[in-house]
Amino acid sequence: MESRPMGLFRIDQNLEFVKLENLGEGTFAVVDLVKIIKPVPALLAVKSSPSPSSSIRKECRILRNFLGCPSIVQCHGEFMTIEHDVEYDNLFLEYVSGGNLLDLIYRYGGKIPESDVRRYTMMLLEGLYFVHKKGYVHCDIKPENVLVCPLDESGSCFTLKLADFGSAKEPGEQDPKRGCVRGTAPYMSPESMKHGQITGALDIWSLGCVVVEMLTGLHPWESSEDSATSNACSRDTPAIPRDISAAGTDFLKKCFDTDPHQRWTVDKLLWHPFVFS
Repeated sequence: MESRPMGLFRIDQNLEFVKLENLGEGTFAVVDLVKIIKPVPALLAVKSSPSPSSSIRKECRILRNFLGCPSIVQCHGEFMTIEHDVEYDNLFLEYVSGGNLLDLIYRYGGKIPESDVRRYTMMLLEGLYFVHKKGYVHCDIKPENVLVCPLDESGSCFTLKLADFGSAKEPGEQDPKRGCVRGTAPYMSPESMKHGQITGALDIWSLGCVVVEMLTGLHPWESSEDSATSNACSRDTPAIPRDISAAGTDFLKKCFDTDPHQRWTVDKLLWHPFVFS
């Protein structure tokens, strides 16, 4: 989706903001950094998509359930705008200034030391704990959907936040039809690719892929998306790095169990020696 022009937006007499810069563009939405002028000065992100946007409305509905959760990006409300006779659905989101996890991997020089990967993995597990506890499945865990929040002015200490719930599965929602991929193919589990089976086990598989990417700086399948789709449909698993600790190897094996019923849950992984020590 193309970005929209900067400028002053007056939603009503109580809400005014100005767009400062474009933060990202996807197929279905654009995210801009905005400065709130009224009622209280603040920096926020605004996610926008032509109305009606099922993903924007779903994301707002879901994020309302995680207000106050430090491991999940915060939502500050939704609103509609009309620009050049086009209606847009908009979502006010917490502005997270450190970019995403992919940016952080680059900042480390291409790969993250295992000691830091352990900490970041714990942060991701803490976010997934809240998601799964309320019956949701994120369905699209990948570095681009993990935001990095600096904790001090030096920018050397971070916390991670889960973002982009537009593809999430809500409690009671039916699984997609067989062959319909929900999420990003290289991070999808075999059962979700082959049978459209969407449970919390999918997020654990995706988490394992992200851990591999943090450790190696490489795509979990080290190949094109077409090849990754083929691999994800097979019984194969992403390669586990050889130069990591025994605890790291075991953690990834628990994430990559091809039987989703045997794959470890968030509750178990939170106590794994790789992250809990």
